[in-house]
Amino acid sequence: MPLVTKSQIIVLHLTKYGDSGVIVHVVDSLSGRQSLYLRGIKKSKNNAVLSYFHNLNVLEAVTASSPNSSLSYLREYEPLFSLEEIRSDVYKRTIALFISEVIYRSMTAENGDLSLFKWLVESIVSLNNMDGPISNYHLWWLTVYCCKMGFRPNDNYSSEREVFDIQTAQFTMYSSYNSQILTFGKENSELLHKLLNSDIYGAMSLPLSSSRRKSYAQNMIDYLSYHLGIQINIKSLNIFHDIFN
Repeated sequence: MPLVTKSQIIVLHLTKYGDSGVIVHVVDSLSGRQSLYLRGIKKSKNNAVLSYFHNLNVLEAVTASSPNSSLSYLREYEPLFSLEEIRSDVYKRTIALFISEVIYRSMTAENGDLSLFKWLVESIVSLNNMDGPISNYHLWWLTVYCCKMGFRPNDNYSSEREVFDIQTAQFTMYSSYNSQILTFGKENSELLHKLLNSDIYGAMSLPLSSSRRKSYAQNMIDYLSYHLGIQINIKSLNIFHDIFN
């Protein structure tokens, strides 16, 4: 008899499975990153149902697992929020693509944490509801995400300690030696300090060029990669750069 579980999930990515099924890659409120099998979705003509599975949609879900299968089945699902802005606005949709890829490539089942899940949901709803400039949203999100994942940088920034060392997760003195390995440049180090001390609205007001945003985002991905012990390659970063250029 299958074990049935009710939880909330955040949709990250879909991959085709068989003739009509898909694998829905999600963050589950109870068990972290999971892959769930969904039957028949490719044959569905109901656009409302298909729209449930866009990037970062948040669903109330019922899943069933069986000892005879390595995959759990997604049996019931209902959206908790409309998130219409993320679906219809090209800029918010691009940010959602970036965020979902970062989560997809960096989280595992071992990262199951209800407080982390709640923050992810809050950040998704905030993105959907934001008015005004949002081009720095992913930078604020990446910075806080690293903290929520347990890799909070030590904010000891000063005029003497103006370079962020990825390995020690703290700011240090600049030298020709440390400028070559595992450090942020001075500008991105200062930006990290500012973002660690900014709320979401303060972060949106920082004047940054497209190239600076891309450079900082890559630095933060490198930082996360180092402390997770994996190589994280975010393909959507280039798409983001093109859209927001």
